[in-house]
Amino acid sequence: MKMFRSMWVLGCGVLVSCGAPMQDEEGAVLGTQQAGLAQVFTQQAAFTAATGATQLAFPANAFDAYPDHPSGGRSSCGPTLPGIDLPWGSSAPTVNVLAPRASTWICFMGAGWNHGNNTNPLPVKPTILANGEDDFEIAFLRPVSAVGLELLTNSQALHKVTLTFTDATQEVIEDAVLATGANTFEFVGFQSSKRIRSIFIDTTGGASQNEGIAAIWTAP
Repeated sequence: MKMFRSMWVLGCGVLVSCGAPMQDEEGAVLGTQQAGLAQVFTQQAAFTAATGATQLAFPANAFDAYPDHPSGGRSSCGPTLPGIDLPWGSSAPTVNVLAPRASTWICFMGAGWNHGNNTNPLPVKPTILANGEDDFEIAFLRPVSAVGLELLTNSQALHKVTLTFTDATQEVIEDAVLATGANTFEFVGFQSSKRIRSIFIDTTGGASQNEGIAAIWTAP
């Protein structure tokens, strides 16, 4: 599922991750890899230990987040614009989540939600999905040094992540570096020497089988 709006136009970007050296044994154990400017993490514990990132609040109950329930019980949705502001319930949000290629709704889906049998695995807590193609843009109203994501993946689990920095340069992290597994919950995290203004997660096949975001961590 997905939705429409973009705070910044993200161009094609330049791939700068291919020339990084091979991980050493210690890096492999920690689940980290250098990709250009960004250090890529595939283990949440290693990411939070290295960056001090904290998890953003999501709503406690997906059904109560919004008044509209187009996808049935255990879920609620808002319009694609203005997207979802986080931390949830904050009077001064620092993060905005958009689904620029979705059609109508961006939603929180709760534990066990299974409308249409097109989500595998099922959510285990309030999880962001959208109506249509599940590509997500996360804009940081206060730029960050690190961002981590818990992704709900589909059967293809193919992702390309674009980091946009405060100087308007970009870095693209390809699927070969992210190495996400299919139909599971996967962690990916990024720490950069340049401050991150936004991140775009380009998924494959989200219009057929949902992809989602189950948690977000940030470090200032």
